[in-house]
Amino acid sequence: QTTVAEVAERGGVSRATVFWHFNDKASLFRQAFNRLVEPLRQSLDRTFEELEPEKQLRQQVATYRAYSGSHKEAIKAFIRWAQEAPDAREWLIATLLDFHQRFAGALTEIIAQIVPPDQDSVAIATGLVVLLDGDFFLSWFDLSERRMEERSRAVDAYLSMIPRRPAGPS
Repeated sequence: QTTVAEVAERGGVSRATVFWHFNDKASLFRQAFNRLVEPLRQSLDRTFEELEPEKQLRQQVATYRAYSGSHKEAIKAFIRWAQEAPDAREWLIATLLDFHQRFAGALTEIIAQIVPPDQDSVAIATGLVVLLDGDFFLSWFDLSERRMEERSRAVDAYLSMIPRRPAGPS
């Protein structure tokens, strides 16, 4: 269990300073996590409207993969912390589920512009999110470069298998 004294020591400040800014360890946890995910939230709010839907989709996927890859250790630390503290766990789960709904919603909107009207854009977007999350979590345990590349190609293959609307007349 991480203590406020350890956080203060690591931050080079006193415990009083930590408590001045945060009422308790749970508040510190929430603020730190919100700060960590803010760049990803901002990318979800960005619509990439200047791009064609195909490129918007690939941009959102690339943003997710780049973010999750560069913040893997911090995300793992938050998940470990949430496992230690039940109050943090409930908040983290709710926050992650909300984030996933927003991400899936953003992907759904883009995919709906790509697929024929009879295709289920929600199911396709949900499948993509599950695939991305699976790749992310497997990357914690399976450090094989070959398998990481295989999973990356699998994501690309999934994107390529999404049904496309027939090209209209020029």
